[in-house]
Amino acid sequence: MSEKRTMSDEKIYLRPYNVSDAQALSAMTLRDEIYNTTYNIQRNFDVQHARWWIKFNANCRRTGTSYEFGIFENDTGELVGDIGIVNVNSRCSHATLAYYVLPEKWGQGIATRAGRIILDYAFDTLSLNRLNAICMVHNAASRRVLVKLGFEFEGVARQEIVKDGVFYDVAHYGLLREDYNRGIGK
Repeated sequence: MSEKRTMSDEKIYLRPYNVSDAQALSAMTLRDEIYNTTYNIQRNFDVQHARWWIKFNANCRRTGTSYEFGIFENDTGELVGDIGIVNVNSRCSHATLAYYVLPEKWGQGIATRAGRIILDYAFDTLSLNRLNAICMVHNAASRRVLVKLGFEFEGVARQEIVKDGVFYDVAHYGLLREDYNRGIGK
């Protein structure tokens, strides 16, 4: 699959970000609900930072270290989330799945749909052997998405991250190519 080509199903499509997406990306990431449930989003992700991040991710795509995609609704073209294969380690053939969805779209299956699309990309296009996924323990919805996608719970790292001076436990999950090829999570 070409890097420029979008990936889709009947409700959503994924595509790499353009600089023209910076305003919508910033507005999405500035939401408290996103900040409070994600592992690695900054508090003040303004438009200028969003532009820098989009350019940074284009470079990561060129070097093969990260593949971030906006999640867009087919009907409206609205940016409703983000999903990516990040921290690609080509030597060990693994990477990490990261995602979030606008709060008003929670519970509509968007993260699961986007996850199924990106798993095809990770295992079929990037030929990875393993995908890791992490989420804050209190993010029960994200944990349910990972289970639906076939990820296996591997444990909790106690107080692994700190946000705003508070330490949080992080749940770790993994999915192997052999499990994906057997249809787990599809």
